[in-house]
Amino acid sequence: MNRNWWGATWFEKMQRLAEGTRFAEGTKFALSNRVQQLTFEGSTIQAMVQGPAEPPYKVRITFVPFTEEQWEQLFAAVRDPRALAESLDSGDMPLEVQTAFSKAKLRFMPERYADLHLECGCPDWLKPCRHLVAVWMRFAREFDRDPFLLFQLRGMKRDDLYLRMQGFTSAAAEPEAEVSAEAEEEPESFPVNLQDLPSDPEAFWADPPLPTGILDVEARSVLDDDIFDKLGPAKFIRNWPSFAAEFHHVYDSVYEFAMLVLRK
Repeated sequence: MNRNWWGATWFEKMQRLAEGTRFAEGTKFALSNRVQQLTFEGSTIQAMVQGPAEPPYKVRITFVPFTEEQWEQLFAAVRDPRALAESLDSGDMPLEVQTAFSKAKLRFMPERYADLHLECGCPDWLKPCRHLVAVWMRFAREFDRDPFLLFQLRGMKRDDLYLRMQGFTSAAAEPEAEVSAEAEEEPESFPVNLQDLPSDPEAFWADPPLPTGILDVEARSVLDDDIFDKLGPAKFIRNWPSFAAEFHHVYDSVYEFAMLVLRK
């Protein structure tokens, strides 16, 4: 049983990708210790799976590594890179990571087959087969203990991750400009342009036109990343981490739909 939200999310991803019978059989294989010689090399998970009354099959699950540009986008979207590195080092992964992936337009975990290369020596033509599911589920235990493995599978070594995040922290930190006492005492003034109210009440209450250039903005406006941290988990929601993750997914979908409507 996965104890952390990222382990539970890993479980749910395969549950969505796999056919029902194969998912059930593969999960049973993982729980009955039929997955042997599990190793992680770079972006690949590899193991041998010994099913009942069948020879052992070699299984490989390979992730598509992120490009240098994608890593740059991801780290730039992290609010506090140093804090994230410390969390991963202590075996924790804050929910902010999902938001950072979304901002960088990257998938936090595989959402479709194109995100993975699945290999198994069994004759089953449908992938993921039960052997692939078994390795995925067995890996979930390791991932639940060490969330850094997600970054490793995307091509980032542990030492490199810490160095990069420290670099982003130091680059983002800028010295505060010294403000003189005189400048602090002088309030900043802004010009005010008063306009007469329209004589027609219907004109006053009519919907204002959409601002021009709305589609030319390069950076999308997203919900405050801290909203759930500020509000805290709701007691009436049983699985708060899953709810928070699903909320951000719905938010992204609504944003994409809104942009399509505005382009018409």
